Amino acid sequence: MRFERFFDDLEGRFAHHEQQELRAVAEDLTRAERAQLTLADRLRGAAGLSLTVHVGATLRLGGVVEDVGAEWVALREEQGGQRAVVPLSAIVLVEGLSTRARPVEASVRSPLGLGSVLREIARDRSIVRVETTAGGLIGRIAAVGADAMDVHSLPTGEVVTVPGSSRITVATASLLAVIPR
Repeated sequence: MRFERFFDDLEGRFAHHEQQELRAVAEDLTRAERAQLTLADRLRGAAGLSLTVHVGATLRLGGVVEDVGAEWVALREEQGGQRAVVPLSAIVLVEGLSTRARPVEASVRSPLGLGSVLREIARDRSIVRVETTAGGLIGRIAAVGADAMDVHSLPTGEVVTVPGSSRITVATASLLAVIPR
C-alpha cells in the first residue's frame, strides 16, 4: 500500500512535469511565430476593421482597412467613403489593431506596389492632399517614378490649374499619406 502511494505520487509528478514542458514548448513556438509577423500581416488580419493610424507627429487617419500591399495600406473613411493610401514605413502608431494576423502566403495580397497605387490615383486625375514629412500640399499627381512623384499643386484647392500652380517633386521616402479631397 505504501509503495502504491509512492508510485502514484511519482506518476503525478511526472505528468505535471510533462504538462509544464509541453506548455513551455508551445509558448516558445508561439513567440517564434509571432516574431515572424510584420505590420502588413497584422493589417491584413484587420481587413474590414476600423483603425486609427498615426502618421508622422501630428497626422491621424481613421478608417476601415480596405487593402494592404507589401509597402502600403488603404483605409476607407467610414462616412465619406474616401480612400487614403499610407506607406507602411510612415506609420508610427496604430490604434485598434487586433492581435490577429494574416501572413502573406495565407491571404490574397494586393500585388500592387506603392508606385502602382499612386499611378492609379494619377490616372483618375483625382485631387489629393499629399502629406509629407515637410508638410502637406493639395494637387493632382502628375507622374510617378521609382522613388519620387510629381504633383501639380493647386494652392487654393481649385479643381483646375490656376495661376500660382506649380509642379512639385515629392520623394516617396518622405510620403506620409495620400488623401483624396
